[in-house]
Amino acid sequence: MDALREQPDATVRRAAAALPDAVWRAGSPGRPVTVVHGDFHLGQLGRSDVGAPWLLIDVDDLGAGDPAWDLARPAGFWAAGLIPDDDWGAFIDAYRDADGPALPAGDPWPILEPFAMAAVVQAAAHHRNDELLLAACARMAN
Repeated sequence: MDALREQPDATVRRAAAALPDAVWRAGSPGRPVTVVHGDFHLGQLGRSDVGAPWLLIDVDDLGAGDPAWDLARPAGFWAAGLIPDDDWGAFIDAYRDADGPALPAGDPWPILEPFAMAAVVQAAAHHRNDELLLAACARMAN
């Protein structure tokens, strides 16, 4: 996260500066602490064959933390318009049906918003030519 403050793209730097305090501190007071993937996105799911169970891959950043971080990238990409509403709803429903610890009942956005914003800024920093991510950063900075 700290590296975002030094990004060469001014839009990304402004969006990083606008991020809420919750994303800059270690831990999340009052939130669950569980095993988290550390780099979760939908590309981190794979399976060996059609019909085989889904597996979580690339676990080299595995650690303990707020499970909302593992939902941050999908949430941010949904908010940026990169994931359709129906797919996002199905994802959240499946997460809750599996007793995922990050989300209490009700609207998930109050929990996910700060983490989703950080994930979009991080993605824009790594994919500097992505117009949708840069547009989302520009909206955050205003």
